[in-house]
Amino acid sequence: MGQATARRRRPARSRAARAARGGGRGLGWTHHLTPLWLGLLAVVAVVGGLTLASYVPARGESWRDTLGCSPCAVVSGGTVLAAVFLVGQAPHQVGMVLPALAVVLFGLVQRTSSTRDACAR
Repeated sequence: MGQATARRRRPARSRAARAARGGGRGLGWTHHLTPLWLGLLAVVAVVGGLTLASYVPARGESWRDTLGCSPCAVVSGGTVLAAVFLVGQAPHQVGMVLPALAVVLFGLVQRTSSTRDACAR
């Protein structure tokens, strides 16, 4: 009975190991681009997080002043969604992470460099 159980576990372990490696079914991973893609994706996530964090008001500041009243204030937050869309179109490919990084950097620069218009109360 012990040998039968060991025989059943072995294929399950090898299937799990194959699935963790991508299964060899051409899932888009290439060994030399994987670290580059993950690094760029981490940079996109950090820059997107910084962009979204700029929408959180500081202590004593109103939401209205932080968000801004111009359409440009909304576009910066939309760049994070655009980056998610771009990465989702071709996952695991550096060719789509680079435009996503450019879009999210544009949003952060626009958000931090534009003057925040005080809304008329």
